[in-house]
Amino acid sequence: MEEKLRKIGLSKNESTIYLFLLRSGSTTTGRIIKETRIANSRVYETLNALTDKGLVSYTVQKNGKHFKAEDPSSLLEHEKERLDKIKVLLPQLESIQNQSEELTSTAVYEGFKGFKTAFAKIIIDCPEDKEIKIIGFSEQAYANKSLRDFIVNMNLKSVQKRQKLKILMDKKSKSSLGKDRAREKYSEVKYMPEGYISPAAIDIFEDYVYIFLWEKKPFVFAIKNQLIANSFSTYFKFLWSMAKAE
Repeated sequence: MEEKLRKIGLSKNESTIYLFLLRSGSTTTGRIIKETRIANSRVYETLNALTDKGLVSYTVQKNGKHFKAEDPSSLLEHEKERLDKIKVLLPQLESIQNQSEELTSTAVYEGFKGFKTAFAKIIIDCPEDKEIKIIGFSEQAYANKSLRDFIVNMNLKSVQKRQKLKILMDKKSKSSLGKDRAREKYSEVKYMPEGYISPAAIDIFEDYVYIFLWEKKPFVFAIKNQLIANSFSTYFKFLWSMAKAE
């Protein structure tokens, strides 16, 4: 039984003395010390702790204080008070946690499944009505029909959240995926001169940057950092100012 009491938060000495008082009824500290064989100082310390928890009470008689265990149902009240204190404390602890979080978090997604997961996360994590800046793949990547179809299908989910896409593409892609993307409801497409678009695609929104590489084994590198996202956004704006809609 002592072990079970310890599992719900009582110390070893608290468990021993509380059970002793339940069995013995009202009694003096001298008897508690003698019967439990716990050191004098520890008994007084433990009785104070049990009293504070509402599990033990005492009366003052001619020969000193007599302690008795409260009804075991008081354990429920003690647990409720403990949970209430935790609930009050939680917002403060979470605030400390948020302040101590690293400024940068990263993730790597590998393979076509990882590639799809990363795309889905962008749509999920980007709030409704917000903007996603996209530097598209080079024209060579869009020769893969499965990639083209996947990107178009994913955008249907983006449309549901009214996410506004600004897309930079290689001029060579204008007659392939560029045509598809230009028809999308919330997409605006501009084209860069030949040689300005790399094999990697980059998506930028909020404090996220996703870098996509479409190779034999695709992979995505995700970064969450406001300063890095701001830097990529500045780079995107520079390219956007150079690009042409036609």
